[in-house]
Amino acid sequence: MEIRKLIRIGERSYGITIPREWVELNQLKVGSPLKILAEPNKILILPATAERTSVSAVIKEADIEKALRDIIAYYIEGADEIEIESDQISALVGKIEGKLPGVVALESGGKLKLRIVTKEDVNIDEVVRSMYTTVMAMFQLFLDYLRRGDEEDARELLRMDDQLDRLYFLSLRVIKKNIYQNPQGYVDYVIVVKNLEHMGDALDRSTNYLRQNDVPCKREITEIFEMLQKYAEGAAKSFLENRYEDALKTILEREGMFKRALALSQCERSAPIMHEGMLITALAADIAEAAYSKHIRQRS
Repeated sequence: MEIRKLIRIGERSYGITIPREWVELNQLKVGSPLKILAEPNKILILPATAERTSVSAVIKEADIEKALRDIIAYYIEGADEIEIESDQISALVGKIEGKLPGVVALESGGKLKLRIVTKEDVNIDEVVRSMYTTVMAMFQLFLDYLRRGDEEDARELLRMDDQLDRLYFLSLRVIKKNIYQNPQGYVDYVIVVKNLEHMGDALDRSTNYLRQNDVPCKREITEIFEMLQKYAEGAAKSFLENRYEDALKTILEREGMFKRALALSQCERSAPIMHEGMLITALAADIAEAAYSKHIRQRS
């Protein structure tokens, strides 16, 4: 760390000198634009070019599933264009289609080019709120399926899990592309979006289990998942709306929620669903922990 003194510039402005090494490293000169991000206890200075850089990648992979994982990884890392060489282009396009928001697939000469056209001004809080809204809708569909047994509720829930996955990939891309704006809050947002996505997976697995097994304790399961929905809702809102008191309340209620789910797991054939319920409890509590961490960071 280097200490520099604040100097006066004119009658109403202040400034500091910038290390020459940093200027040369970033290929700057007098008159080069800089981006200033000011917060209550710090200022972050970046070259204006740091805000947006073009990233491309080339994938040569015969295995479709491996190629798909590579594509998702490059997408999250912020690649603007991905070129793929594979002898199974058509199958790969089918796997990608609709999975990653903002991806346009162009096939030419046996090669597949993916161009990502997501907006640069996407607000991460809006994406997280969309994920939260989707998870709450999935909870409601799961409860409706428990009460009515309507297969359309189950099918709609599974479709919404695919939408949640798309929002998840988009959220990670947005977080990583804008990490320079909020480096300390990066971990909190990653925890929240990962846990919301895992909640959707838990509801997906619970729904599929109910479709394949006759579970006798549906009324009791419904009561537990009604409580879980409110618990998860409180955790997510504590993060999105900066309600640190609600975050603390959620954290303190975690043990009681675990005990309720564990007690019902003794009911015949309900243990797998109650396991998912305990997982949802832990995921919601982690979101509340992230909300409280954000409050502490903003207060310090």
